[in-house]
Amino acid sequence: MTEIKPSTTPTGRGMGFERGVVVLIAVLAVLLGAAVLLVGTGWLGLFRAQRPLADPILVQWLSENSQLALGIGIALGVVLFVLGLWWVARALRPESRPDMRLERGNGELTVTAAALTEAVRADAEQVTGVNRARVRMAGTEQRPSLRLTLSLQEGTDVKQVWGELDAKVLSRAREALGTDTLPTAIRLQLDRAPRQRVH
Repeated sequence: MTEIKPSTTPTGRGMGFERGVVVLIAVLAVLLGAAVLLVGTGWLGLFRAQRPLADPILVQWLSENSQLALGIGIALGVVLFVLGLWWVARALRPESRPDMRLERGNGELTVTAAALTEAVRADAEQVTGVNRARVRMAGTEQRPSLRLTLSLQEGTDVKQVWGELDAKVLSRAREALGTDTLPTAIRLQLDRAPRQRVH
């Protein structure tokens, strides 16, 4: 049996892009705030510190080219609005559940995510001590991964569950997909025994 290593597969949807954008905005805001602080305290010269916040040259240009400034403002607003809608749609979009294309001889076979997760679920529920199993495909077609949630009976030997999962469930999934690695995140939860009512 192969050694089971801690999985790096996320148990929830990855938020790397959203975090990256927020960090970028935060860094820009900090840099802008630091620049304003330096100018306002006079570290870059008293003349710059005493100037009005709105540059008189810029104010004059805006008043002389009000139509152009209005058009630029509207265009910028539309671009920001579209970017905001795209970001919201991307954040709310359901996570992909990739189907797998397998090459068998001269032909090609597509295994749907639903069929694969159902097969893994059925195998996982045959493991000793497992009451129920929930399985989800994640990742991409090129780099698929699995997420398993197992409900265990009280008193179950967790080490035995790990061993049977690798030997009977995950090995079959890897073999079916024709891959040596299938990153899997496994979450274990304990089913409590039903309470006995005293009559």
